[in-house]
Amino acid sequence: MNTTGLAEFDRAWRDAIEQIPLARLATTLGGLTRLGERPASLTRLAAIIDMSTTDTLRLLRQNPSVHIDGDAIRWEPVFPGDQTRRTLYVGDREIPMRSGCAPDLFVYAAVLDVLFRVEETCPATGRAIHVELVPDGYRRVDPPETVTVLLPPQRLRAAGGGIFAEINDDVCAYQPFFSSAQAARSVLAAVPGSRTFTVAEMLDRPFVGYLRDRLRPLIHPAGPTPE
Repeated sequence: MNTTGLAEFDRAWRDAIEQIPLARLATTLGGLTRLGERPASLTRLAAIIDMSTTDTLRLLRQNPSVHIDGDAIRWEPVFPGDQTRRTLYVGDREIPMRSGCAPDLFVYAAVLDVLFRVEETCPATGRAIHVELVPDGYRRVDPPETVTVLLPPQRLRAAGGGIFAEINDDVCAYQPFFSSAQAARSVLAAVPGSRTFTVAEMLDRPFVGYLRDRLRPLIHPAGPTPE
């Protein structure tokens, strides 16, 4: 991995995620609901993301898969789109993702207290990819050379004020899993300043550690569920 400018790249990604309210809300809601398994408290969600309940409700109402009943928030993780990009397996639940980024999964892994696995097809090679993430790491990556892409942080900032569909088109469409760094060359060429990271390297990114250390104890004060 090219380390030239990596610290600045990482710092900018962490700052962007911290400063985009929709990103903080989506991350916390995913952790509180275990990706839709159970309802979350609006009061608790607002407290964790340090926003008023009024502003939290405003952001929640931008997501049509969120249902609000008093203080209870129920999230049905329906990811819009025409084709499934990847499938998540959480316990006995199967969640097709027709939108969203592969790096989102490391964000969820940072705040979830249970393991989940991902199946995806490399868009460049057609090879099947399997990743199993646990609260503090990973259990399986096949093929081992699997990578994902992080676009330049300014690309995330530019899209951060838009609606979900705009973020999906401008950022997430370029950040799937690839079966190798070689397979990701087209994205690196199309978006200069992008970087590839293996699963282990993604889990070491400071923004993942920041979310794991700051948000997970607030979301799951009892700690991860034993496997």
